[in-house]
Amino acid sequence: MKVIIVGAGDVGFVSAETIADVHDVLVIEKDEDIAENLRSRLNVAVLREDGTNPRVLRYAIETQEADVIVSTLHSDSENLFVCMMAKRIKPSIRTIATVDKPDYLIETSAAGVEGIDHIISPNLVTAEKMYRLCVLENAVEYETIKEMGVCVAVFKVEGHHQVVGRVVMHLPIPRDCTVFAMYRDDELITSPETMEIHSGDRLCVFGSEQAIVAFNDLMGVEEVAREFCILGGSVVGLNLAKMLSEDERKRYVKIIEKNPEVCKSLSRELSGVVVINADYTDPDIQYDENIFKVDSTVSTSSKDDTNLLICMSAKRHNANKVVARFFMREYEDIFRYTGLQTIIGFDRIIANEIIKCVVSDELAIARMQSSEGIFFTHQVDMGSRLLDRFVGDANMPEGLRVVAIRRGDSIIYPVLDTKVESGDAVIMFSDGRKESELIKVLGKGTLAGL
Repeated sequence: MKVIIVGAGDVGFVSAETIADVHDVLVIEKDEDIAENLRSRLNVAVLREDGTNPRVLRYAIETQEADVIVSTLHSDSENLFVCMMAKRIKPSIRTIATVDKPDYLIETSAAGVEGIDHIISPNLVTAEKMYRLCVLENAVEYETIKEMGVCVAVFKVEGHHQVVGRVVMHLPIPRDCTVFAMYRDDELITSPETMEIHSGDRLCVFGSEQAIVAFNDLMGVEEVAREFCILGGSVVGLNLAKMLSEDERKRYVKIIEKNPEVCKSLSRELSGVVVINADYTDPDIQYDENIFKVDSTVSTSSKDDTNLLICMSAKRHNANKVVARFFMREYEDIFRYTGLQTIIGFDRIIANEIIKCVVSDELAIARMQSSEGIFFTHQVDMGSRLLDRFVGDANMPEGLRVVAIRRGDSIIYPVLDTKVESGDAVIMFSDGRKESELIKVLGKGTLAGL
């Protein structure tokens, strides 16, 4: 597939990095220094021009014979313009726009509107992820695969949880979900059924949103999360506050922002949320506002060093739960050094959204935040080695497993005697093994693009 990416900022760079190994990528970037950095670091072609110029777009689309265009400029309106202009130049091209502000989440071609096929809002996705981590008391990782109506959550097992000492296969697991893997220390185990659950384990669960909530309750909830403190009035902070305040359960939410003008805007837009104008990095403010004494403290700053400072302070104050994000991949190891597991990488969010929109609707669908594990679908046809076999007889190697089966409009969570039929889309999880190893198990013809 031939892909054009307009803009090589944070989003554009990660987008190019995500798909450059499997697709031909041309990046349009007008800044000379950014363009040169891109050439030296990634295996992509670079065109140093203004991507909003219709003449440049036409030249790039026609010479590249592009199948997809992804616009990742800083201006939301420019991203929409680029996609609409690209459709005018080549109606068959798939167009993807990234936006910061939810107001720009207009209807796409899926809703019968010509011009834009997909809109990605990394900030809104981040807010949704933070919301889930806040309200699911035991969750340390959460991913939504909206196209299939399913979710992935990783739950941290603590000593007081009801599941400690029980064998995974003996748990009364809610319908419409499955425990597909377990982290024990740094090891990812993809066949956890016969294992006894220990404190410190992390259980990986795949299922419907309702089933994920039920599994959280199954583990045991010592105190229901009700009080939340959001640090930073960014787009992420604003939307997270809205989600928490509009939740069906009664929540107490406060948001702290040091810019007085931003606070005025937050006060106008938020109902039922306490808005405080203060510098939340100040130790005195942290003490006075009890920001680490709530059920969840969420740091939404756009600066990695600020979020890291909050994480370190939270650890020192024995905070109940801290959710933070980071932008630069180089910071990930430093964030993880704090011992906090509910950290969200901006690059992984973008990568997952790009995978869903670009790679294929039928292949790679999501990556795990905390490992190289990837979910993908295997379409069962006459060339599949899973055809007419029972799941228990599939002889999957360690590191690869069947998670679910999409049959028509239904998602099936298989047991050992579930038979795989022609036309099934088998949802699988791999720990990151190479394509050649997957082909040995599944057969050729279904893994191109992973």
